[in-house]
Amino acid sequence: MTDLWQGALVDCRIWHARKGDVDREFRYRASYLALPVDAFEAGRLPIRPDRRGLWSVRPGDYGQRDGASMGAFIRSQLAPAGLEHCEVTLVTMPRSPFYGFNPVSFWLARDEDGLRAVLAEVSNTFGERHFYLCHHPDNRTIERSDRIVGRKIFHVSPFLPREGHYVFRFDPGPDRFGAWVDWIGEGGEVKLQTSMSGPARPLKGSALTRSKWRHAFQAQKVIALIHWQALKLVLRGVRVISKPEQLAERGSEATGNVGHDV
Repeated sequence: MTDLWQGALVDCRIWHARKGDVDREFRYRASYLALPVDAFEAGRLPIRPDRRGLWSVRPGDYGQRDGASMGAFIRSQLAPAGLEHCEVTLVTMPRSPFYGFNPVSFWLARDEDGLRAVLAEVSNTFGERHFYLCHHPDNRTIERSDRIVGRKIFHVSPFLPREGHYVFRFDPGPDRFGAWVDWIGEGGEVKLQTSMSGPARPLKGSALTRSKWRHAFQAQKVIALIHWQALKLVLRGVRVISKPEQLAERGSEATGNVGHDV
């Protein structure tokens, strides 16, 4: 059994589907790391902080970029919800040679009863980021069937307005990871669906080496795909929305619930 909180490789299938004015979807694959934060910062994993190579993980790429450790950052995000006691693993795409970009990374916080919160660290191509803290108002465990709702207040795509709501769903395994995020416009209709999910394998040296070579330049691949899909939307006549100034609020909570139906 592969526990994400022991360290894992996740072979993700990533899917985006736009609905409404233009119906379009695309898929690609990427390899993600599940890094127990305390073990990673202590250098107890096969991949270590700031170690150069085909893949690397720089602690300075995450959080507020203010010099705080990853552990201190995530505890500061969980503390207002009373969840700073949780153990945390970070699901993220590593840097490739000479480049790193993560559209979204997920900080998974659990205790002995199960998953309590997920911090979604969302980045756009303009160098900005926002943190959505997903949890139930009473901090009960997050089940695979739960839908957690939060208002969208961060500009990501030049083809979508900064309005509406996100609906988050998570599957923390074992033996897999899944995250599903839908965007609902102000009219109440689902306009965009996204997911990243796949099986998890133990984070061991040989498996890590094979994944590094197979996906050596995946960060470059992801940013190229983002721009390629954007070009296709422009050619189909989708209006480009000018980027608004980022709101001063860099973090927000998603605590709404729309039921338990799968």
